[in-house]
Amino acid sequence: MRLLIKDLSQSSNKNIGLIFLSLWVGLAAGFLASFYRLALSLAEKLGATLYHQASTHLIYGLFLLPTLLLLVFIVSTLMKKYPMSNGSGIPQVKGQLLGYFKPDWFSTAWAKFVGGTLAMFAGLSLGREGPSIQLGAAMGQALGQRFSSTERHQRLLIASGASAGLSAAFNAPLSGIMFTLEEVFKYFSPLIILTCMSSAIMADAVSRIIFGPASIFDFQIVSSFPLSDYWLLLLLGILMGIFGAVYNAALLKSQSLMKGKIKSPFLRVLFSFAASALVALFFPLISGSGHQLIDQLTLTWGIAFLCLIFVAKFLISLISYASGVPGGIFFPLLVLGASLGSIFATAVIPLLHLSPHLFPNFIILAMAATFTAIVRAPMTGILLLVEMTGSFDHLLPLAFVSLISYIVAELLHSKPIYDSLLHNLLTADSEIATEKEGHIMIEALVQFDSEADHQPVQNLHLPKDSLLISIQRNGEKIIPRGDTLLHAGDIATFLTTQAQEVSVRQKIKHLFTD
Repeated sequence: MRLLIKDLSQSSNKNIGLIFLSLWVGLAAGFLASFYRLALSLAEKLGATLYHQASTHLIYGLFLLPTLLLLVFIVSTLMKKYPMSNGSGIPQVKGQLLGYFKPDWFSTAWAKFVGGTLAMFAGLSLGREGPSIQLGAAMGQALGQRFSSTERHQRLLIASGASAGLSAAFNAPLSGIMFTLEEVFKYFSPLIILTCMSSAIMADAVSRIIFGPASIFDFQIVSSFPLSDYWLLLLLGILMGIFGAVYNAALLKSQSLMKGKIKSPFLRVLFSFAASALVALFFPLISGSGHQLIDQLTLTWGIAFLCLIFVAKFLISLISYASGVPGGIFFPLLVLGASLGSIFATAVIPLLHLSPHLFPNFIILAMAATFTAIVRAPMTGILLLVEMTGSFDHLLPLAFVSLISYIVAELLHSKPIYDSLLHNLLTADSEIATEKEGHIMIEALVQFDSEADHQPVQNLHLPKDSLLISIQRNGEKIIPRGDTLLHAGDIATFLTTQAQEVSVRQKIKHLFTD
C-alpha cells in the first residue's frame, strides 16, 4: 500500500510517460484494427462473389455447403474455447475496465480477428466497430502489462486502445475519444482525455495512411436543413427513440430465446450462418455489414420496398448477433437507422413538397438519432456522423434530433444496450470471472446534487473496504481529512483491493452520481 501511495505522489512524471505509451498503443491498435478492417472487406467481397456464383452455377453451390459447415465448426469452436471473443466486444471491454474480469489479451484478440472475419465471409449482418474496439483494448492491455507498473495505468491504456480501435475503424478520432469518455468512464479527467486522444490520433493517422483520407460515407449534401422544417425533426426523433427502445428489447429477447431454445453453440452458429446464407443468395442487398446498402439508398425505391429492406435487415441482424458470433451491432444499427430515415424521407418529401436534395440529410439525422436512442451516447453519435460524412453543416439538426430520440428512449425506460449486454454477460457466463489479487486505485467524479456534493468526508458512508487517498480540484491535489468538503467536479481517488473493486465501485457510484 505504501508503494501505491508513493506512486500516486509521483504521478505527474508518470503521467507524461503514460501519454507517451498511449501513442504506442494507438500505433499498435491502429495497425491491428486497420488490418481487421482490410480482412473484413476482403472476406465480405469474397463471400458475396461465392454466393453470387452459387446462385447461378450448381458447382459453386455444391462447394458452398461444406465451406459453410467448416466455418460453422471453426467459429463455434473458437466461441466455446475463448468466450471473451464472443459478440460485440464492447461489453467485454466495459466489464474489463470496471474490474469484472481480466481476459488473456492474445487469445481474445486472435479469436476475435479470425471469428469476425469468417462471420463476415459468411454474410452475417455484423459490424467491425465493436470488435475493433476490443482489438484496440487488447493492444492496450498487452503494452500495459509489459510497461506499466500499476493496475490503474494499465486500465487507462486499455481504454486508450479502445479509443484507437474505434478511431481506426471509422477514421473518426474524436468519436473514438468521446465514446470512451461517454460510454465507458462516464466522466472526464485530463489524464483520460490526453491518453485517449493520443492513441486515437495515432490510430487515425495509421488508418488514413492505409485507407486514405476519404470519409466513410460519401453523401452529397446540397441543402442545409431549413429551420422552418425542424418540426419534422421532432417527429423523426420521436420515431427513432421508439425504434431504439424496440430494438434494445428485441435484441435482448432474441439473445434469450436463442440460448433458451438452442443449447448447443454449434447449432446456434449453424442457424445464424444458414439464415445469412439464404439472405445472401436471395436478397443480397441486405447481406453483410450493410455499407453498400446505405450507399445505394435512393428516393426512387418507394416506401414498400424500403419497408421490406428495413424489416428483413432488422430480422437478420437480430439472428446474426443473438448467436454470439464475433461481430458488433454498431454498423448494422446505423444501417437500420438509415433505412428508417429513408422511409421517413420518402414519405414526407413528396407530401410536403420538400426539396429532394434533403433525402441524404434525413438519412444522416436518422442514423445519429438511432445510435443515440440505442447506445445512449448522444455526443458520440453526433461526432460520429460528422466525421463519417466529413461535414459540420448539419451539426445543429444532428444535436436536435439526437436530443429528442434520447428523451423518448429514456421515457420508455429503455436501458443503454451495452449496459444491458454487459449485465447479460455477467449473469450468463460466470466462468469468465477471474481471480484478482493486489490493489487498485479508483477515480470517481463528484456529480452536481449527488449525495456527496457539499458534504464533509466524515459524513459520508464510504465503503469500508476502501480508502479515500486524494481529491483533485481545479488541477490541484488535496489530501483529504474528515472535515474536507467535497464539491461537484472533484475527482476523488480511492484505494481498494482488486477483489473488492466491483462492490466498492457500486457503492461509490451510488454516493457520487445524481
